[in-house]
Amino acid sequence: MHLRPVTSGVLTVALAVGAATGIAATVSPATVSAAPATDVVINEVESNGDAVGDWVELANLDTEQAVDISGWTLVDGDAEHDPIVIPEGTTIESGGYWSIYTDVDPDYFGLGGNDSVVLRDAGGELADSTTWSGHSPTTWGRVPDMTGGFAVTGESTRNARNVAAVEENPVAASPWPFDPLTIAPVALDGDSAGNVAGDFAGDDMSGVDIAADGAAHVVNNGTGTLYVLDYDRAANTYSVAQSFVLKYPDGSGLPDSEGVTVGPNGALFVATERNNDASSTSRPSVLRFALPTDRDSGTLVATDEYSLSSLTGQIGANAGLEAIEYLPEAFGGAFAVGVEGTGKVHFVQLGAGGAVTEVQTYTSPFTGVMALDYDEVAGVLRVLCDEVCEGRSLEMAFDGTEFVTDGTLYARPAGMANLANEGFAAHRETVECTLGGATGTAERARFLWADDAAADGAGLRGAVTEPGECTVGDDNDTDDDEVGGSLGDLGPVLGSLGGFGIGVGSVAELLPSLPVKALG
Repeated sequence: MHLRPVTSGVLTVALAVGAATGIAATVSPATVSAAPATDVVINEVESNGDAVGDWVELANLDTEQAVDISGWTLVDGDAEHDPIVIPEGTTIESGGYWSIYTDVDPDYFGLGGNDSVVLRDAGGELADSTTWSGHSPTTWGRVPDMTGGFAVTGESTRNARNVAAVEENPVAASPWPFDPLTIAPVALDGDSAGNVAGDFAGDDMSGVDIAADGAAHVVNNGTGTLYVLDYDRAANTYSVAQSFVLKYPDGSGLPDSEGVTVGPNGALFVATERNNDASSTSRPSVLRFALPTDRDSGTLVATDEYSLSSLTGQIGANAGLEAIEYLPEAFGGAFAVGVEGTGKVHFVQLGAGGAVTEVQTYTSPFTGVMALDYDEVAGVLRVLCDEVCEGRSLEMAFDGTEFVTDGTLYARPAGMANLANEGFAAHRETVECTLGGATGTAERARFLWADDAAADGAGLRGAVTEPGECTVGDDNDTDDDEVGGSLGDLGPVLGSLGGFGIGVGSVAELLPSLPVKALG
């Protein structure tokens, strides 16, 4: 294990609220004492990134003396990370605060949704620690300030007194429109891309999309890896067909890959927040990739990069582009791109030479837009939040001019815990059925969720609906890539469209000419 020394420029020190302002927090040696472990505590944690990044705040409980924390260390819950060493001469004013951004240097570490922070003194003795499950919508801090237990705070108050959260009435939400579902970790068979199936038991699985042929595409934001999963419909299992480490168009870097969608001509478009090799710098861009047909692994270099920084404005390195979805019919072909730090959806067209044209902006009611999924048959775009918003979502429909919503919020599936789901994909498919001894076809919907925190060792979960009405026709050789059967028994799937004036009958009339991709 190596100890990472802290460099200047990433430290901030402040006085407690009520203390005299204008007095330097680093004071003369005569008034400084070595800090007993009980006098310095972890006071507040930002794990989801502010405009700069993730940070940890310490507090000095001694109201009479400043304390010296030279040589103390901070580390997160990843055993492979090296502790950050607080440099010589660092002190905290009596009753004051000291904070550090943990991910501003490539040698440092970011904080996860399910993570911890451990503080040790210069002798290696444990001084304090805290553990949390799920990113807080504000911060994770002691309430009351300095002395209380840890809880979600009322607001971010780095280097100032913590504020308690105000009790709010629960937000009313309609039931998940596809319930009931049995949701379970995805079964992954042996793969042909280097036995990477075990990767899905770890953190950082983020975006997911399902192509018209039923193959799933998943990206990992920590390793910058893209996975292509083949689906066995009969066994309801997946296998890793391809896996690639993604690169920027010049072959460099490690894109923080957060969202993925299948675009025109089968090209993949990946929403990224930053280059993980320079993790303190925001780089909100969409990368385009063409999947190779002559190999199943290795590196994959982007063909194009589209910067959205002019649309997002200044945002934290870990608060950028989180989701992307291709909209083939709307605006003559466009992409919806979700932003974590602003809760906005930018509808854009991507042109030659990296050109980006915005055609609409929507500000969602969510703290962050974490996933997007488009139902081509119903013409509905689902906008989803993660555990910060209790997994809620809303629906938008294209009215010929722009995407609009009736404002209904939908709860997460009844069988889904409040997880850090940063990816969601849905897909309609036809299956064989039997009616009166004759073989027919029915439609069902298949779903995938990517859990960034891999709760219970599962980074990917799935579910399928019960098949709808079995239809027996003169020709039962319906191609797997076309919708067959009737949607009459899929009321839960389409019932939520009433708010947009879209009826099941009118949708069903469109089905013969539309691909099974429909939901994702």
